[in-house]
Amino acid sequence: MRLLLLHGALGSHHQLMPLRDCLRDELPRNNVDILEFVGHGSTADVEAGWTIELYSQQLERYLREHEPHAIFGYSMGGYVALHLALNGGHALCPRIITLGTKLVWTPQGAATEVARMQPDVVATKVPAFAADLQRRHGDAHWRTMLTKTSAMMQTLAAQPLLTPSSMSTMQSSVRYMVGDCDSMVSIDETVEFYRATPRAELAVLPATKHPIERVDVDTLVHHIRQFIYDNPA
Repeated sequence: MRLLLLHGALGSHHQLMPLRDCLRDELPRNNVDILEFVGHGSTADVEAGWTIELYSQQLERYLREHEPHAIFGYSMGGYVALHLALNGGHALCPRIITLGTKLVWTPQGAATEVARMQPDVVATKVPAFAADLQRRHGDAHWRTMLTKTSAMMQTLAAQPLLTPSSMSTMQSSVRYMVGDCDSMVSIDETVEFYRATPRAELAVLPATKHPIERVDVDTLVHHIRQFIYDNPA
């Protein structure tokens, strides 16, 4: 089965290259690719605002052009994959693994994240992160990226696209993964969605925080191989 990796908000294909390379070494007979979302990294932007629907449509086009894939979606990437599968795209992505995907959005939670993502605040308080954004997305674009991502989070908080109730109709197999030290995504919200989703599995990763750069790659490879390749649909 082909495997497609989806990065998180503010990320790019660089974020998933270590995992892709490890998977290619471990699973040499399987195709492992990365999809970079619109406006991220080297992918052209659109004038309109960013939405989960925009990325879901991009993912659908890719899968229709390249045949169905199993999906590993980190953070926002997991939300996009679940949204597509829930809205008629389950045959395109029959198996989905999420990691650190924020599933419950509230106005208060979005406001907390948006406050941390003000470009001037990022440049002043976390200059190393600002420099990384500049390197990955360009000197002229990283501030726009923060602004557009903030607006998308606020839209999600006002009108969530995934709920435990809606997940009861999910036809794709899903393994939800969350780190036990993730300060953005709670175990409780992940468990709530896991319990609401048919054919779902749950994995809590020990001593694991939200940034994928700090997640043990061997652990991810183990879970992906076990769920997608050792137990095919």
